[in-house]
Amino acid sequence: MIAIFVAAVLSTMHFEGDVTADNGDYVVVPFTVPDGTAEIDVAHAAGSDGEILDFGVWAPEGFRGWGGGLTDDAIIDVAQSSRGYLPGPITPGTWQVVIGKALLVNNAGHYSIDVTCSDTPTVPVLPQAEFEPVVLNPARRWYKGDFHTHSIQSGDAHATFDQMSALAQMQGLDFINVSDHNTISQHALLAAYQSGFPNLLFLRGSEITTYGGHGNAVGNVSYVDHRIGLNGRTIQNAVDDVVAQGAIFIVNHPMLDIGTACLGCKWNHVDDTPWAEVSGIEVITGNFQFGSLAFVPEAVKLWDSLLDQGFRIAAIGGSDDHTAGMNEGTYGSPIGSPTTNVLADNLSEASIIDAVKHGRTVVQLRGPNDAFVDMTMKTKDGSDAEIGDEVDGVDNIAITAHVTGGDGDSVQLFRDGVMVDQKPVSGDDATVTFSRTPSGDLERYRLELRDATIGEITVITSHIFVQGVAPAGCGCHSSGGATTSCTLLALGLLALRRRKR
Repeated sequence: MIAIFVAAVLSTMHFEGDVTADNGDYVVVPFTVPDGTAEIDVAHAAGSDGEILDFGVWAPEGFRGWGGGLTDDAIIDVAQSSRGYLPGPITPGTWQVVIGKALLVNNAGHYSIDVTCSDTPTVPVLPQAEFEPVVLNPARRWYKGDFHTHSIQSGDAHATFDQMSALAQMQGLDFINVSDHNTISQHALLAAYQSGFPNLLFLRGSEITTYGGHGNAVGNVSYVDHRIGLNGRTIQNAVDDVVAQGAIFIVNHPMLDIGTACLGCKWNHVDDTPWAEVSGIEVITGNFQFGSLAFVPEAVKLWDSLLDQGFRIAAIGGSDDHTAGMNEGTYGSPIGSPTTNVLADNLSEASIIDAVKHGRTVVQLRGPNDAFVDMTMKTKDGSDAEIGDEVDGVDNIAITAHVTGGDGDSVQLFRDGVMVDQKPVSGDDATVTFSRTPSGDLERYRLELRDATIGEITVITSHIFVQGVAPAGCGCHSSGGATTSCTLLALGLLALRRRKR
């Protein structure tokens, strides 16, 4: 005999109301969940086609999911929830629907919410697992990846794990960070999925999407509250919470201001960001044809200004892919375009995170088929320092660029954000050397590769830092026409140098 279970509706509730641009970016609507509830269905809608409201659900214990502008019902079950939402025990008591004022019409909007609690779950259960650290390759080398991708667990994305993994492997990537918007619902699903991929690493991530900018957590264990302004929440709090989990924080598309096509995309938290806790910044996001002229120069300018202040932040590239390369539109780009290369001790989440903390990155702005540029610098004992290292005590700065696949291009040397030399690349496996006299200041050097065919920059490295020994009798820069005392520079050095990570 086949048993047939019929769900019993335990309660239904209806809420609606007006919202205005006043009193912050979020509205909280409480509702009561009765004892015996095994499923909560939250149907929600904005009042007009012109407005966009974001929706999420909080239990008495805390976060249960964020669908953003997704119009599907939010369904929360014990074993499996709808996309963007976490499964788990359903505690009776007061829950909350949180509404974000993403886009209002004439500074006003309207919401409608219907909550149904029943005693029988209906969402099909997907394979899930606890996160287990894996090392897919024990070698210390450059690994190719994408730090900014979205799966169907993001309310505005459509990519399945199968589609994402197929594209990432076709691109020759070693890892991808699945950074779904304001949720960790993908984490348990990816932990189960990882076992089928011995050569492709899935990093745990979340895109912390605020109305004043977006940033990726990489390696976060739990949800990070993105609701800036609600109950005094600040961007400092959010970044602190990421770092406290042993994860890293990356600022995404910091200068991308394209209006309603990407709400809140530009990083407007520049003045209140705890930059000492930020590990990376996207120097390019998405489509190269759009970003190389409209986005990259301004992003690099911001990056350099932060480095000028003493913050050591790695260059990152992210595709921001939402569709696994299908129908990306004007601004979109498939997984792997751009590609971030990371010099890691092995292919594991912990090693990728550690490498980014130490600034060991090179970004191929178009993707994995771009030429590649590595950089080393001679240390005082004659060994080779790598990207991300600091070199002390040298009286000559000797830099070697190893360029593969860049025949005919030019490699450019940047000191403290200013190009100071450039040389042609001859051959597809070329070595180019640069020599500089130390200034006596703490300096930073990076390389960029300019493609000869299109006349644009296609590769950007992160930095090697050097505290050299200036030639006898001088050793100090002039700034604004006035020579600075070596003694004062030495005394001020500690204020300029942030501690090594």
